[in-house]
Amino acid sequence: MAQRAFIGLLAGLAVVWSAAGITASSWTPGPRAQNHEPWPLDPGPQKTSNDGVYSKAQADGAKAQFDKLCAECHAFTVAAKRKAEDLPLGDEPFFKNWAGKPLAELVSLIVFTMPNDGRAAIDEAEALNLVAYMLQQNGFPAGTTPLTRDTASAIVARPKT
Repeated sequence: MAQRAFIGLLAGLAVVWSAAGITASSWTPGPRAQNHEPWPLDPGPQKTSNDGVYSKAQADGAKAQFDKLCAECHAFTVAAKRKAEDLPLGDEPFFKNWAGKPLAELVSLIVFTMPNDGRAAIDEAEALNLVAYMLQQNGFPAGTTPLTRDTASAIVARPKT
């Protein structure tokens, strides 16, 4: 039944679009999509969070922002959680969710959904800095250059011990 309704909806949209003169070749993305650059694909060897993909200065500089925008809901260990629903940014819960995924996905999640109470907006540069701070707090080594859009294709790995 739901499939039949969905097909009917698609057919109705096709009729409306056709009447309005909208075709696949005439459609253009909206202004947000037009201004968004896709994440670059790194043609070199795949780096991980263990390869020094952020700088110490970058991570140190993000501590105040983390304390202001993130610390209320996110600790770095399960033991440090304040509320049961808080999501730790370290320990097994974090690595279970993020190991094997690119840092770019974490940056995007922060930009589009954090802080989830809507009291602030975090742009891409700030999110990159916050991810650098998260890497530092989880024991990942710092490198000589900051985490950028170009280097955020690195994959989250478990810290080397």
